Amino acid sequence: MKEKEIQSQTGKISLCTIAVVLLAAAIVSCNGKTNPSNGLTGSISNTTAKTQALLMTQPFAYDATDKNKITGKYENRKELTVPNDLATQSKWIMFEGPVLENDLVAYRYYADSRHRFDTYGKLVSDLVMDSVSWKYHDIMDWGSDILKVGNSLGMGSPAIYYKDSLYTLSVCEQKDIAIRESGKNISMIRTTWKGLTVAEHQFDLIQDWSLAAGEPWSEIKLTVVNGSLPDGMQFATGFVKHLPEVIQGTSNDIFFAMNWGQQSFHKEDLGMAIMADAKYQPKQIMDDMSHAYYFENANKEVTYQFLSVWERDKNNVKDRQAFKRLVEKATLSLK
Repeated sequence: MKEKEIQSQTGKISLCTIAVVLLAAAIVSCNGKTNPSNGLTGSISNTTAKTQALLMTQPFAYDATDKNKITGKYENRKELTVPNDLATQSKWIMFEGPVLENDLVAYRYYADSRHRFDTYGKLVSDLVMDSVSWKYHDIMDWGSDILKVGNSLGMGSPAIYYKDSLYTLSVCEQKDIAIRESGKNISMIRTTWKGLTVAEHQFDLIQDWSLAAGEPWSEIKLTVVNGSLPDGMQFATGFVKHLPEVIQGTSNDIFFAMNWGQQSFHKEDLGMAIMADAKYQPKQIMDDMSHAYYFENANKEVTYQFLSVWERDKNNVKDRQAFKRLVEKATLSLK
């Protein structure tokens, strides 16, 4: 089976005053607020926030002639219409797309035509992604980008299964990104495709992507606007096939597919999983690049979750058995 790739188009100071300053510095140090010299480019976020949604661009209109152009600090955006000619690996948009982060993990997707999801492993509980530099492929004091995605489905990327082929959400007339919630117990980003093209068909689609505090799994809800998928199409998802084996099962009426092993970007242990209500009737797709599944009983909308856990992160998962227990725990929360 082949995957069809269609390319489309971030004075005097008293001794008392000195003592207060030194005491404050000591408190910050004890709280783990390190000097951002190891790849951080700004102050670490306020720890009172539980989650955050990020969409950051350079302070100028996108310049298709120079994808590496940086003229100043990245500006936070609440919404964005993605340029149709946005290049892959463009530095105009930080992290190449939007990010959701909580105390345990951070995820992003590429805003350009790839629309693949990726994972950042975190070594700290603070919200830090708004102060991370482009050195995020290195393991820094906060963590690292830990997944090589390539042309696979990465970590839970949405797709369409049609006539024995997988289509990523690549070609459209317009793609809009909007932060709907940020900084509370849950953050959510909505992505809207107008005129999404899959094979010979066009339709409008909404993706609501959310991440809650204290949970390493993230949720995707896909909804066809004013209708259903064209005949013969099904929603699909999966994760990159860095390891050949996959464990499938059902727990609490929730289907899951998972694996664990040395598959991180740095060849360390990483667990990946997708989960969805068994009512959607997930079916496995034979694919060279991804452990992929389509949802047979979901032609208007579907909700699923994806989960990534790194051996170094705050989940304290060190082997396949512990990761499977975490997946089963997640299924309890999803009912």
